[in-house]
This record gives sequence, structure tokens and C-alpha cells, in this order.
Amino acid sequence: MKISPKQYAQSLYEIVSQTEDCDVVIKNFVKVLVARNQLGKAEKIIQEFIKIWNKEQGIVEGDLVSVRELDKDMIDKLNNSVAEVLGAKKVNLKNKVDKNILGGFVAQLGDIVIDGSVKNQLNNLKNKLVN
Repeated sequence: MKISPKQYAQSLYEIVSQTEDCDVVIKNFVKVLVARNQLGKAEKIIQEFIKIWNKEQGIVEGDLVSVRELDKDMIDKLNNSVAEVLGAKKVNLKNKVDKNILGGFVAQLGDIVIDGSVKNQLNNLKNKLVN
């Protein structure tokens, strides 16, 4: 029977969340992967584990696109504001630069997009004027 990276990650999460000695659990987990010749799945297992961990801990990750690199204070304020709106315990936005948005920001968190860009506002104004 083949075990998917998501199944491995779920099993690892369940064990890690019930113990205080994570080092031993992870070492044993790696030994199991080696014994089953599944070490090549480690990267995907880690990605799936992070998704599960974040979901269970109320942590949301996403991208924050702005016209320039934002300082840590501004990103922290946006993280806190978005966390309030989403009802999440914590939000981690990774800042990316895109000069095409002209100003403002676009935050993408999974299926949710918060578009506060100047480009979007200009397009909305244009549509209102045309209609």
C-alpha cells in the first residue's frame, strides 16, 4: 500500500502534537522513511505538515504584493489587520514587489484576495464612468 505525503504528514502531526519530545519522534519518523525507501518524499511531506500545522494552529499564510518592499512594521500591521478580518490567530504575509499595481497592495491568502491596489481602484472607477 502506498502512503501519500499528506498521509505521512497527518500521521507525523498527530504524533508530534501529543508529545513533548519532538526530536525523538522526528528521528524515528526519518528512520521509517529510510526503511521504506520514501525519503524522496520528505520535501512534500514537510510542505503538507506545514499546511496541517498552520490550519490546526489558526495560522494563515499568503502573499502580499506591493509596489515596493514594505518595512517590517507595515507588514506586521497588515498581518494583524488581515488576521482580524479572517478571524485567524496569526497571519504570515510574504512581501513581493510588482510595480504594475501602481500603489496600494494585493493580499492573497489561499482563495481569498484582498485587492487594495491603485490599479484596481482605477479600473473600478473607469468601469463606473463607462457604465
